[in-house]
Amino acid sequence: MGRSGGYARAGEACSGYLVEDGGRRILLDLGNGVLSRLLERLDVYALDGLVLSHMHPDHVADFPSLRVALEWSHPSGSWGGHLPVMAGQDAPAYLAGYAGDDAMRCFDILRIRPGTAVDFCGFRLRFARASHPVPTYAVRIESGGCALVYTADTGPSDDVVCLAEGADLLLAEATLTDAYEHLAASVGHLTGSMAGEMAARAGVGRLLLTHFFPTSDPQESARQAQKAFGDVACAEERRTYEV
Repeated sequence: MGRSGGYARAGEACSGYLVEDGGRRILLDLGNGVLSRLLERLDVYALDGLVLSHMHPDHVADFPSLRVALEWSHPSGSWGGHLPVMAGQDAPAYLAGYAGDDAMRCFDILRIRPGTAVDFCGFRLRFARASHPVPTYAVRIESGGCALVYTADTGPSDDVVCLAEGADLLLAEATLTDAYEHLAASVGHLTGSMAGEMAARAGVGRLLLTHFFPTSDPQESARQAQKAFGDVACAEERRTYEV
């Protein structure tokens, strides 16, 4: 759906990734412009659930728009359903303050509990706390014998490496270029090189980079990652990747 971090690069959207298997669909994050991208592929009522890694705007900015779409675009004129949402403990208060208390009637908020496996909309999910200035959670999604791990926003993290161990695909942020490596721990982001090192340590099958700062060159991040890990690609909007 989107691959920009912080704010949207011209013509792109921020963080949002649709995961599909066996007719089930969940969305990971809902940043600026993601709802528009989602509507290119499916109706909002075809979405089974939403996972929000953390409450920074580039990951949740389209939440109020999703609420309007759910509540007001149903063919019958009234939906009356509730979309399951997995999010951190801080999410209900933040989202209600952002979207309005009445917005929450469209959603069932389920609390993320790191280390505990949960069945969510037909997928098996496990979470780990990422290294970021606000409570943020990486997620491992398993279905049909395959595993996808999304780092969310994180600096170098042993917990995220453990979560990703043996995954078929690691969807990893690469916000920083190597020139800003010294900032990684304080701002809670990875360079391409760091993402490659994490992929190698976790023994994943493939590495897909995302969350590029709009002034950076994604291909430079990929070249940096390839110093430590061979099978690296940059996420592209509107493209589908098999796990």
